[in-house]
Amino acid sequence: MSVSGAFRPLPRPIRPYPDETTASFLRRLENANALIPGQLRHALRSQGEPWLNTLSAWSGHDPDVLSLAMPQLLRDGDHHFPDRVLAGRPNRTIRGIACRRCAQARSIGGNIEIYTTHDKVICPRHGLWIGEGTNSCVDQLPLRDCPEITTAWRHHRNLITRLGRARVRTAWQASSWINWRWYQQARQPRTFRIRHRILSKNDRIPQKQAAAAAALYLPTAALASVIASPYWEKIAHSRHPQPFLDRIRHEVTEGWLPPQGIYDPLRQWMLEDRADDLVSDSISPPGPCGQPHDSPPCDN
Repeated sequence: MSVSGAFRPLPRPIRPYPDETTASFLRRLENANALIPGQLRHALRSQGEPWLNTLSAWSGHDPDVLSLAMPQLLRDGDHHFPDRVLAGRPNRTIRGIACRRCAQARSIGGNIEIYTTHDKVICPRHGLWIGEGTNSCVDQLPLRDCPEITTAWRHHRNLITRLGRARVRTAWQASSWINWRWYQQARQPRTFRIRHRILSKNDRIPQKQAAAAAALYLPTAALASVIASPYWEKIAHSRHPQPFLDRIRHEVTEGWLPPQGIYDPLRQWMLEDRADDLVSDSISPPGPCGQPHDSPPCDN
């Protein structure tokens, strides 16, 4: 079917998935209408209309519906919704694959790429791992045999509530890097090996990275909860970090000797200068003047 007419409705409309990327939506729209891959994107770039209006006509959905599902379609200066409506939504720094069972409940098959946040690693409704290592929906592992991962995820969400998303995201980046380095150095707690064996029991090659990431989630969450605390962070970067190392040894590494040597990732993090800028992965809520918190102050 020709798409030279930008506002010509396509015969088979599809529904957008919440926080779906534009590329994913276009791919599904092309597949549903048996179009050549990339044909719709080429048509969008060759015409001067806003993508939101054209996609609305092609898909058969009101522009407001598409804007709420995919806020990235709003151009700078568009104000369809107040900032409070989009507060907390992903800010397009992390991409992932939507839970396959949630997608099937919406009569959608295949991979749906979405914008997400660092804490959305589990589908609580279906008990599937949807975090790091899931490059397709077949990589999403069931967690029913490792309920401690879901418990750690709830603790992770509570930590965000207590300390704020930006501080926890910054700590999570450091903790994830440290734990993956330990993994590469074959320095994992005994419980990690047990979880990894349980999650890898089907021995499917596509899921090996997802199984390792899910098994590492507990020590990553435990370490992040410590270094996200301003109190423990200050001790870690002080001249007397022994109380910090003792806590890590008992709560994270399950009795390892204190990390030593210049190649130990935790020691490297402790020796680095602390970053003043906290990293967030969601849209900031509006400030007292109605603009996001990262906007310049209003002139009152």
